[in-house]
Amino acid sequence: MESTQNRLYSLLEAFRSVEDPRIDRSKLYPLIEILFLTTSAVLSGFEEWDEIVDFGEEKFDWLRKYLSYENGIPSHDTVNRVISMIDYRVFEECFINWATMDIELPQGTVISIDGKKLRGSATKKEQQTPHAQGGKSAIHVVHAWCHELQLCLAQYKTETKSNEITAIPVMLDFLEISGCIITLDAMGCQKTIAEKIVDKGGDYIMGLKDNQEALSLAAFTAFSEQKEQVNADKELWEVKNHGRKESRLCRVLPAERLPSWGQVPDWKGLKSVVEIQSQRTVLSTGVIENETRYYISSLTVDAPAFNRLIRSHWNVENQLHWSLDVIFGEDQSRKRIRNAAQNFSTIRKMALNLLKAQTEKISINRKRNKCALSDQYREKTLRI
Repeated sequence: MESTQNRLYSLLEAFRSVEDPRIDRSKLYPLIEILFLTTSAVLSGFEEWDEIVDFGEEKFDWLRKYLSYENGIPSHDTVNRVISMIDYRVFEECFINWATMDIELPQGTVISIDGKKLRGSATKKEQQTPHAQGGKSAIHVVHAWCHELQLCLAQYKTETKSNEITAIPVMLDFLEISGCIITLDAMGCQKTIAEKIVDKGGDYIMGLKDNQEALSLAAFTAFSEQKEQVNADKELWEVKNHGRKESRLCRVLPAERLPSWGQVPDWKGLKSVVEIQSQRTVLSTGVIENETRYYISSLTVDAPAFNRLIRSHWNVENQLHWSLDVIFGEDQSRKRIRNAAQNFSTIRKMALNLLKAQTEKISINRKRNKCALSDQYREKTLRI
């Protein structure tokens, strides 16, 4: 699924689709030059505005191989101001179009959808102050992550976590999900979202909690009645790592086994209900944690398959959100002016996708360091 098209060319073309928010007399530095400079700097491990300018000045000759930079490198104030002025919805669409360009997802590809708060996008005082008194929430961003390709396919900014309910259908409209399996946590467990996924030719696995009280109780009731059935479809999975022992018992029932008051007909495509009983033991202390979770799905696969698919949802946390926080320092970022936080978050995803696509078996940190040190390695990562 690797495109034969020059990846840098496609990135620059995506940048050209972003409308410049400045008036003509303020366009001393073209928008595409600022975006290419910023993305190349972030790719190389430089994220503060003054660091981006320092990178540009030191790599000026390299940058001019691809764009003219007739007026040199802009100041850090200019980079900050321009990035913060870009329409974040247009920039999100630019990212989605670039990330999914020439990608054909095979049947059964898992796309995990989950949200992440940009904690530094508002001060603690602002977050603790009621909105009526001038407070504001930290920006919340919803991501679509494909584990098989190690790609973030989409990003959509919301005001709060609760707005994921309206954001997810909009994001799904941008994606080709036919034949794919969409996994969501309980926040995304909504009838409209299930209908959207099925109508687009995909399948879903959704977590159940109290936001769907009747269905959640129906699932609990159905599995409680099956405890004595030895031949129920189930799988026990056990593993030891990171000083813990974990076991997961997965049991599956057809949706028809739900009680009639479980509102099954209202959920488009619903075919299976899943129970996961997990037990974690901290080996050093012997402390045991037990948890039971329920899921609904349009799939009709067996317990081992459901166990694997449900576990795979957490790749969005372990591979995307962890990288953004630990490697890119996203939670520590203090970019707050206008649209700076969400637009810079989009640039981080562009850089992460490029770094993940670099097949060399080294850490993302080492890849960023090599991009900083070597023009050739940076070009290789940009697929020039």
